[in-house]
Amino acid sequence: MHRSVATLACLGALLPALAHPAPPARAAAAVPQLLNLFAYRAQLLPLDSAAGMGDGIVIGRAKGVAVAYVNGQVLALPGKAGYTAVQPTSISSNGYIVGYAHSANDDRGLFWASYANAPLDMGGLGAITHPRSVNAQGVAVGEYYPNSIYDLPSAFAWSPGGGIRPIAPPNSNQSQAFDISDSGYVAGFAWYGTQQAVTRWYPGSLQAGTVAYGSFAWRALEDGTVFGYTTAWDLANRAYNIAPNSISLVYGISGAGRKVGTNIFATPRRGWTVPPGGSTAQLLPVPANVVDTYATAVDGCGTILGSVTYADGSTQALLWSKLLCDSSPVLAAR
Repeated sequence: MHRSVATLACLGALLPALAHPAPPARAAAAVPQLLNLFAYRAQLLPLDSAAGMGDGIVIGRAKGVAVAYVNGQVLALPGKAGYTAVQPTSISSNGYIVGYAHSANDDRGLFWASYANAPLDMGGLGAITHPRSVNAQGVAVGEYYPNSIYDLPSAFAWSPGGGIRPIAPPNSNQSQAFDISDSGYVAGFAWYGTQQAVTRWYPGSLQAGTVAYGSFAWRALEDGTVFGYTTAWDLANRAYNIAPNSISLVYGISGAGRKVGTNIFATPRRGWTVPPGGSTAQLLPVPANVVDTYATAVDGCGTILGSVTYADGSTQALLWSKLLCDSSPVLAAR
């Protein structure tokens, strides 16, 4: 025979001695934490500075030595006999590395086929040769100075098969090439007398073309767009704003369209990102005891490279990563 719930409740009240003792109180169950696949986490790297990332490798300097950070290990970049003060400056998406070092009285450009290979001397067009960027084809660009760093610079290009050559625009009195995309576009600037010009070099011939006057281009995208800190210019030389707000400078744009930069005109300075297709800057997480953070580069997956500054002025490299990669590469959104 089945008793109703009400009957059972009454019996329990009338016969307390027969009722089972109440179970001991248990701690409240932990509330499940949702995992945000898009949220960034900050990881301090054992590097004093970082110059770039590619192929899962970060290059920079640690304790005065040029290094590569590979699979959680800090590895010294192979040197060259007689060369000192090695400074890596860029790594391509497939692991080529460029930089420079001091030899005799000159700064010489260096090229590493990988972080495990001894470097090649790029040769020189002047006493000072500073590569700034290298792409997946092994083509490097930068600037050289005839006699000292106080001379006016001129842009150059180098490749393993073609060697080094000047690419300064005709009639310019100074020029610098800052970045080369895997598709071969180069971003930089040139001066004509007292007039500064945003300059784009084109794939293959690396012929220079003036994009706009009064500014410079810091990076080149695969579709030929070049951009500076707040402005981008497409292949038709149409200018458009890329800064998410008035206090920020843009340092990098990925192939998927993710922007990164720093709110440089605020205190403290903070690294930020704008996701693909977005327009609002999201501040990146800040490690403990840090004064300023800077986001300086981003790869196609959305991993962000940057640095931090401490109260004593010292710096350290920083990597922001998330569990889910950005969507398939698209042209940077306007």
